[in-house]
Amino acid sequence: MAGYTATAEELSALAKHIIDVDNDTQGTLRNVRSTVDGLRSAWRGGAAEAFNRLMDRFDEDARRLQEALRGIAEQMDETSVTYVKQEEEATQLSSGIEGRLGG
Repeated sequence: MAGYTATAEELSALAKHIIDVDNDTQGTLRNVRSTVDGLRSAWRGGAAEAFNRLMDRFDEDARRLQEALRGIAEQMDETSVTYVKQEEEATQLSSGIEGRLGG
């Protein structure tokens, strides 16, 4: 991804934002599930069975979406930690070289 830059703070903020998006999405999905569950008792027959299969797929897709979002957020957070560690190591190395050169 040449040409893209980000600070550790930006990566950490992005990870938090992804978690916030996931939480919002999960809230919406819970509302959908609640509405559907309220209708199930009144609905019978082939159409209801087909819809129930569709909702099962919906639930599985929602679970996968959550796993993906959480995985992305975790990777962003890990990248942020690595970035900070590498910056600290580079600063220490530069200071050590500067000290040896008498600067």
